[in-house]
Amino acid sequence: MSAADARVTDVAYSTYDGPRAGRIAAIWSLARWSSLRALGARRGWKAKVIPITLILLGFAPALVVLGLRALFGPTVFKGGLADALPYSNYTATIGIVILVFSVVVTPELVCPDRRDRTLSLYFSTAISRGDYVVGKVLAALMPILLVTLAPPLILYAGNVLFAIHPLAYVERHWADIPRIIGAGLLIGVFYALVGLAISSLTSRRAFAVGGYLAFLAIPTVVGGVLAHALNENYLRLLAFAAVPIQAARGLYPDYSDRGHLSAGLWAATSVEIMVVAIVVLAVRYGRDTG
Repeated sequence: MSAADARVTDVAYSTYDGPRAGRIAAIWSLARWSSLRALGARRGWKAKVIPITLILLGFAPALVVLGLRALFGPTVFKGGLADALPYSNYTATIGIVILVFSVVVTPELVCPDRRDRTLSLYFSTAISRGDYVVGKVLAALMPILLVTLAPPLILYAGNVLFAIHPLAYVERHWADIPRIIGAGLLIGVFYALVGLAISSLTSRRAFAVGGYLAFLAIPTVVGGVLAHALNENYLRLLAFAAVPIQAARGLYPDYSDRGHLSAGLWAATSVEIMVVAIVVLAVRYGRDTG
């Protein structure tokens, strides 16, 4: 038979008769699998070591304090567990861990899609550009909450467990629960948005990591030097790495700042930076991208 005589007698295509979960399920699926990949799922063990190590370091202060309390009883800390590791200072204590973790996670969420030119494949499905951005923000937020929200909650649960009168402890410190949740979400959303915005500017993961570190470190150093040289405390607001942590500390009644800057100023600066990050994401994914 010659090529001219060839003809198609049947096709292997068939309609999809399975369940259709809808748009929200598509966003959730994108977020879930993206976050798992950022943590090293379905990749080699080397891709898992750094995220897991950083998560363990985030839990370390809480586990150490609770471990000492379990071994030596209530007298191990003279001022009590609250004075040993206040909830308001927890994220500041592990601030470097949070920063490095966000630097590791966020570039992995968007840079490979640009490098491999798979964005057009996403947008050819039911996922819109807005859905893609929302899914990636959720994908960044979920892992980051493992170091901003989960450790203080574990510390709170341990404090309740080891308290002489657990119910009395909850009655006195119930307001700390919404403060812990609010602080963890504020810091998590900040680092997720900023990390994704900077990572969206390049397809190279190394460039994204370097740009992210430069964005957080350079203004922090410059602001600190100028604030000291000019005796102008408002320049400390350039410490972008510390902005969300200071804003989160303002949720607690024991907030104090050596530079006499109000918690409202730190919170306003956090919101402004997050708005800029949202604008960057809207511009980058609001047009045709390869």
